Amino acid sequence: MRIPNRIVAIIALLTVLAFPAALRAQDPSPQRPIPKPQTRRAPQKPAAEGAENTDLAATIQTPEEQMRRAVADLAGQINILTTEMRKLRQETRRNADSLQLLLYEERLARVEDKIGAAVDAKAQLDAREQDIQRRSRNIQGELILRGGLRRDEAEAALRAEFQRALDDIHSQQATQQQRQNDLQSEASRLRSRIEALRKRLEPNEEQPEKQF
Repeated sequence: MRIPNRIVAIIALLTVLAFPAALRAQDPSPQRPIPKPQTRRAPQKPAAEGAENTDLAATIQTPEEQMRRAVADLAGQINILTTEMRKLRQETRRNADSLQLLLYEERLARVEDKIGAAVDAKAQLDAREQDIQRRSRNIQGELILRGGLRRDEAEAALRAEFQRALDDIHSQQATQQQRQNDLQSEASRLRSRIEALRKRLEPNEEQPEKQF
């Protein structure tokens, strides 16, 4: 049986078309997939890293800033030291004033005792003066008590004795009066100093301490 030419041509065409497909089927190497284009994303820094950078920038200081900070710290320490020294001076002065006040009060007490003794001594001298003057006015009675043959001589001697006693009393009175005046002046000075010290030692809350 003869095959028509048309069929032969169709079979030959199918053979040609099938041959490349068979060759591709026998190729063991796999086909690589075509890579898809990827979009790039901007890298994101973590928040902690940003905070660390901020702290690092804050800690980094220029030499001028470091010098200003050192000067400020030194000024603060000087102010603290100045305040402590002022308090120490005030406490020292207060202690000295308290001790001086006690000494002045004790000294004033002694001076007042001396003034009292001087007043008593002058009072006794005044009493002796009055007694001698009384006896001088009653010299006749003194002469009778003493007796004596020569009345004129005895009277003259008695008057002379009274005068010497009065002169001595007057001298002692002047000495005691001068001593009393000196003691009164000293007591007045001591009272003024004591009053000034007491006022200085009194706490004054209305006036605050001056800051240097």
